[in-house]
Amino acid sequence: MRQAILTLVTLLLIAQTVLAQLLENGDYRIYYGIRQVPSTSRYFTAKYDLGGGSVLTYPRNSTSNDQIWRLRNKSKGQVTLESKGNLGNYLGLRRSGANPGAYLGVVTIPVRFNIAKKGGGSSTTYELAYPKKVNGETLVVSIDNGEGKEEPYYVNFAIQGTVGIRGSFRMAKQ
Repeated sequence: MRQAILTLVTLLLIAQTVLAQLLENGDYRIYYGIRQVPSTSRYFTAKYDLGGGSVLTYPRNSTSNDQIWRLRNKSKGQVTLESKGNLGNYLGLRRSGANPGAYLGVVTIPVRFNIAKKGGGSSTTYELAYPKKVNGETLVVSIDNGEGKEEPYYVNFAIQGTVGIRGSFRMAKQ
């Protein structure tokens, strides 16, 4: 009886882990845009400069590994995203840290993001959120394309619920 209970508990834990993964581990292009009009989509792109790396959005470049992100599932519905264009560099915090409006960067210290599915079917999108509350607010990854700004747009943090569709993205498996 004891063995049967241990087996059942083990199976439930395995099932919970598998079900908690919204996306399987692998390489993805993360983009913002309307699926029916791919020319308007803007892809998360790692850009490297003297101060480290930035994440901006550009039209799709099929030959660039800087637009491919290696997703790895961690515990409790969290993921890390590693730049395939420069392995060992992750979507993460720049010097300004986790604050509303702060730009995200390509850094050597991985950050675990909470991932949530929005919608379903062909309109499925995903939301990435910083795992800790900041001043009582949840910060989500967003596109900073505010008034008067020109492309390329930076990827930044925004307070959840204030960014509309700019805070949810599509994930295309490569």
